[in-house]
Amino acid sequence: MTVAGLEERLGERERLIGAREAARLGTVFGALVLVAALGADRGGYWPTAWGWTALAVLWPAGIAVVLRPPRLRPLDIAFVGLLLAFCGWMLLSSLWSSATAPFLEGERALVYVGLATLAIVVVSARTHRSLLGGVTAAIVLVSTYSLATRLFPERLGRFDAIAGYRLSVPVGYWNALGIFAAMGVLLAFGFAVRGLQPIARAVAGASTVPLTATLYFTYSRGAWVALAFGALAMLALDTRRLQLLGAFLLIAPPAAVGVWLASRFEALTNRGSTLAAASPDGHRLALLLAFLSICAIAATVVLSSLAKRLKPQRTARMVLGIAIIGAVVGLLLGIFARYGSPSTLARRAYDSFSAPAPAIPTNLNKRLFVLSGGQRVPQWKVAWHDFKAHPWLGSGAGSYHAYWLQRRPIAAPVLDAHSLYLETLAEMGPVGLALVVGALLMPIIAAVRTRHRSLVAPAFGTYCAYMLHAGVDWDWEMLAVTAVAVLVGAALLGVARPDDARPMSITARGALVIACAGASAFAFVGLLSNTALANSRNATAAERWRAAASDARKAIRWAPWSSAGWQQLGEVQLQQGQLEDARSSFRKGLAKSPDNWELWLDLAFASSGQARHQAALQALRLDPLAPEIAQVRAGLGLGAGG
Repeated sequence: MTVAGLEERLGERERLIGAREAARLGTVFGALVLVAALGADRGGYWPTAWGWTALAVLWPAGIAVVLRPPRLRPLDIAFVGLLLAFCGWMLLSSLWSSATAPFLEGERALVYVGLATLAIVVVSARTHRSLLGGVTAAIVLVSTYSLATRLFPERLGRFDAIAGYRLSVPVGYWNALGIFAAMGVLLAFGFAVRGLQPIARAVAGASTVPLTATLYFTYSRGAWVALAFGALAMLALDTRRLQLLGAFLLIAPPAAVGVWLASRFEALTNRGSTLAAASPDGHRLALLLAFLSICAIAATVVLSSLAKRLKPQRTARMVLGIAIIGAVVGLLLGIFARYGSPSTLARRAYDSFSAPAPAIPTNLNKRLFVLSGGQRVPQWKVAWHDFKAHPWLGSGAGSYHAYWLQRRPIAAPVLDAHSLYLETLAEMGPVGLALVVGALLMPIIAAVRTRHRSLVAPAFGTYCAYMLHAGVDWDWEMLAVTAVAVLVGAALLGVARPDDARPMSITARGALVIACAGASAFAFVGLLSNTALANSRNATAAERWRAAASDARKAIRWAPWSSAGWQQLGEVQLQQGQLEDARSSFRKGLAKSPDNWELWLDLAFASSGQARHQAALQALRLDPLAPEIAQVRAGLGLGAGG
């Protein structure tokens, strides 16, 4: 080979290495920015976040498909295809239910479709670590900021009457922040044990301390259970369990001590604590947690050193397995001897979980040991009744809220059933449940096939923690939480994809690009509509009536299928005394959402005589336990039996 040819090959190799490094950095940065932005934007819960997020993932996905042919496997196609089919089934449910809710639900689901598409197209076996690293870094950043609001309340603290001193900012919901941090703990532990670079392992080990402290201050029992379940799933899948157990014994103590120390500061764990008391306690705990993070770094360094020197033999692994089995059997026998047989324990657990939620104690440490499921059991029962009433197609995407209001046994005005699976069964029927569960199972299949790869078990444990928690809470509605699960699932699929997989054909690539463009257009329309609606509500609160009406009409133009714009316009007109116009707007909204009790109540206030009476009765029929009942009966002249 000539010198010129050798130089050309070296240059080509350098360009290839540079391209791979750019891909890794882009993956890390993209995942970090997206997840952190969603976490900072109140978890991505509100519709205004759905449009920009969908556009932020769909456009890069389309561009990536054009620039480089994706190498997809059947599991990849099934993951994206089932999510897309689930989104389409949501939109299709508008044919047998109100059009407003299914389109809103579809806008949110489209984010997950776009995110899965982008991650599947971009991530490969070589870049899955970068994706997981970016996700972990984002969780650490958001969780550390959240923890700082408790440790430095005089500078960053926020008051949230609904949270009841449970840590929730910036995500906005304490249980969502809890599972968010729990998934971060599992991922950080995985990098501390299996990271490639010493610095990455050290930083990951140190991160477990603030992550577990954040999880603790959410007082989310379900998140702790999900964390334990994820850890067990990680241990069950991994092929080097002895290493994981040894790492746990070294890395977990600093985090565990941090949680114990956090529980000892009364001003940080008691409702009604004053700022003067919470600030010095927070500062002291911050110093202690910083010291424990240094201890975690030292433990990680020791772990790395031991991992190089110690190579567990088969005999040691067998002894470990026997010891674990013996410990589990002994623990179970002790529990049965102390508390009764398995059937007795199951009955007690169900009775405790089904019991009404007690008042939130002053000392929030006690909340972690209350087994009551709160309002979940009544919500699940109503969801099951909803399914039995609509066993084939479901009642329509987003319809659970209206069904709950008509049949709720308690006054709580919930929007979701606190279970992805039960709510999907009720709203979307068996077809919808099969689609979403089928999509979520694809990364699990991939993980089982590639369990020998170093980061697969921690990612698998993280994914399993989400799947469990999604069954007892409304994680699907929190973009920041489910986005982490989708990205982790895509990483698991990327590991299972060989580099020599056949690239997509030009026809398939063209179809995918067209699909991304169409989905982007839908997301853009949703973004404009939701933004206009939010602006109208803000203008109404500020009594800027002209701007409020203008933005409401803009929302109507961009989302003519929705009743929300007509309802907002009618309320603006009602505030200005334009009763005839308000009645017209409310009726147009009811034509699209006849089961919206608030629209009927608005129409009652804008009407008079028999029309007012009939509208009020319809509102009461749709929501008999509404707290506004007393006002309706007294103000609209209805008797106690009305």
